[in-house]
Amino acid sequence: ALCMKYKVAVVGGGPSGACAAEIFAQEKGIDTVMFERKMDNAKPCGGAIPLCMVGEFNMPETVVDRKVRKMNLISPTGVEVNIGDTLQP
Repeated sequence: ALCMKYKVAVVGGGPSGACAAEIFAQEKGIDTVMFERKMDNAKPCGGAIPLCMVGEFNMPETVVDRKVRKMNLISPTGVEVNIGDTLQP
């Protein structure tokens, strides 16, 4: 039987990158490395999960830093989007 070994590099340790790295790391035959630019960076959207999705993740309530119920996003070009309905639990 042919045994394949893979090497995976995940760039970015945000919610998606961390999740992907964890999934790959659990697989036999996949060596996984996650790269994060700065370990002390705090960005406004880093780690944000809509309240309606919190129940989908297996994490204790104690890890939730804050709950955002209203958000207004403004793009670099000035387009403004008011987000509220999707943030409700």
